[in-house]
Amino acid sequence: MEKLLKKVGLLCLAAGLLTACKMETEKDEEGRYLEVIGEYEQAIPDGGYRLNLSYNGPMSLRKKFDVWADSMQQVLPSMTKTNDNIYINYMPEQMGKKITDNMFQVGVGYNVLVNDSSTYNSIAKDLLRQNIPFSLNMTGAFIEPVKELGLQKELLKKAIENAKAKIDFLKGDSGSTYEIISIEELDNQPPYGPDYYDYNRRMATRVKVKARLD
Repeated sequence: MEKLLKKVGLLCLAAGLLTACKMETEKDEEGRYLEVIGEYEQAIPDGGYRLNLSYNGPMSLRKKFDVWADSMQQVLPSMTKTNDNIYINYMPEQMGKKITDNMFQVGVGYNVLVNDSSTYNSIAKDLLRQNIPFSLNMTGAFIEPVKELGLQKELLKKAIENAKAKIDFLKGDSGSTYEIISIEELDNQPPYGPDYYDYNRRMATRVKVKARLD
């Protein structure tokens, strides 16, 4: 019985040592990898503008605005209608009265892409000459697709270079080399959101880079 207990004890001790060795090996393997976030942002002063154009006013002026909008679409094919509403704003004194056309209000909205600020100014001046109620808002930056692709490639390249610099710093002066085993593009929304950077004419890119140390 005593011999049996000794054998069981030795087996438990051996199992414990093996488990400890396995855990240490896994820990060492995990320590041979580095994972960092590379990032880069750049100004885009030569980009265009995204505009939101809307008419909110009486139905009696709706036709006049529609005629103007149709003529503007011939000049700016990017002008796209986003909403079209007809509604009544009831006032307490109107309750129970017969509904007439002059009670109706109209809301019409368009998204417009323009290449420069001069086009924005010309749209505003033309609308002022029409003598109709409108709102014209700048909602962000616009880059032509061909230019945007080239800029995205450049930003990705710079972000990866930034990640490599971080890896070089983290691995220290040990003399060890490394091999990048994965690169993942992250959601490129900076801390304040894309609209903040678009309006200030900047673009940002972030990538997750994982490297194995040799």
